[in-house]
Amino acid sequence: MKSFAVRILFVVCILNLNAGFAQQADTNDYQIIDGVIAVVGRNMIKESELETSFLQAKSQVGIMENAFDTRCNIFESMLINKLMLHQAEIDSIEVTDEEITRELDSRIKQMIRMYGSQEVMEKMMKKSVSEIKTIYRDLIRENIMIAQIDQKLTGTINITPQEVVDFYQSIPQDSLPVIEQEYRFAQIVKLPEISDEEKEAVKSRLNDYRERILKGSKFSTLATLYSDDPASAKQGGELGFFSRGDMVAEFENAAFSLQEGEISPIIETQYGFHIIQLIERRGNQVNCRHILLQPKISELQMEQARKELSDIKDEIAKGEITFEDAVVKYSDDASKINGGVIVNPYNASASFSKDAINETMQNVDKVDFDTMKEGDITEPVRFKSDLADAYRLIKVTRKTSAHKVNLTEDYDKIQESALNSKKTDIIKEWAEKRIKNTYININPEYRDCNFKLNWLKK
Repeated sequence: MKSFAVRILFVVCILNLNAGFAQQADTNDYQIIDGVIAVVGRNMIKESELETSFLQAKSQVGIMENAFDTRCNIFESMLINKLMLHQAEIDSIEVTDEEITRELDSRIKQMIRMYGSQEVMEKMMKKSVSEIKTIYRDLIRENIMIAQIDQKLTGTINITPQEVVDFYQSIPQDSLPVIEQEYRFAQIVKLPEISDEEKEAVKSRLNDYRERILKGSKFSTLATLYSDDPASAKQGGELGFFSRGDMVAEFENAAFSLQEGEISPIIETQYGFHIIQLIERRGNQVNCRHILLQPKISELQMEQARKELSDIKDEIAKGEITFEDAVVKYSDDASKINGGVIVNPYNASASFSKDAINETMQNVDKVDFDTMKEGDITEPVRFKSDLADAYRLIKVTRKTSAHKVNLTEDYDKIQESALNSKKTDIIKEWAEKRIKNTYININPEYRDCNFKLNWLKK
């Protein structure tokens, strides 16, 4: 029987390091007895890995009807991953230190955004950023290798509209899941104006720090004490290695033009004002420290931003401009190039479940979306953007009641699931062939699992 789901089994699931971090945070208080429960080629699966993934799955779905079967399904997905890793080793796939560092830095930045700050992340993880990097470095290397095998096997796979329809029609009606009430939103963001006097005051402070460093003060000490970037301040301003395209253009151009140990002049970006010191250049990557100072915003400036948005809403209500045109004309947020669409940071989609809105959008506790209809626009809502405190108008662009999955309302979801099902079949076929010629040893405790593939070579 086909299941409407993204690949739960036969999926390169550990590529989501964020989930791995979350697993670690959720299971720090568990005492897990470790031991090897399977070997695929030269790669082992430990009891702690399986238990951690099981506890994470349990926290997401709640009570499980059959915990043993769930654990077995997760175990089989791990066996698939190890088989792909074994193939990557046979193919001599190499991963550079730069690739690992770049991926680690990217994942940690995502986690910091998810938790809200580096301090909260470290508290939840019970580890410092440097400790997290050390722990997950080998995992990242394996993930990149597995991803390359996955790309070789399924990277060119496409799916036709007819295949989507056939996939949907193959699912028994009583197996179709219910989609909870969902929302989609668009926004117009207005950042408060910053006075020239405040900008000059900030630049003066930065120049003072720069002079002190040139006279012998430690850049890292001043960054820790004064930088407005809390994530890097705890590391003495250090950002870790990054490549071109990872940072905003002004910052990146300045960083890559420096010599090791050199300190940049003041650089202005959308985030504020910086001075940068190059620590090390490694190939096409650099590692830098910076001190960021952000101009302070007064309540008067905030009120002016709120009033401007209120006036824009009046224009829309009078029919003088559409919301969509107002996004392009007035919004100060990067989302304006995508029609102001608000993206759910937890799944990278534009959909928000009713219960998840407060977890994923700041300040929405002041908005009763349940009483709003499609097309309704909020009053200006204050929130903290990536850049500064700001105001925004939020429009409900779509509001879908709870319903069974159907082709009309959920085509994108069905298409994704159909594509993943097709990829799964390809991986299954490949794995069955590889199993025959691969050393595999499974702990007797797990040989009673109802595996989909012939791991036991019966």
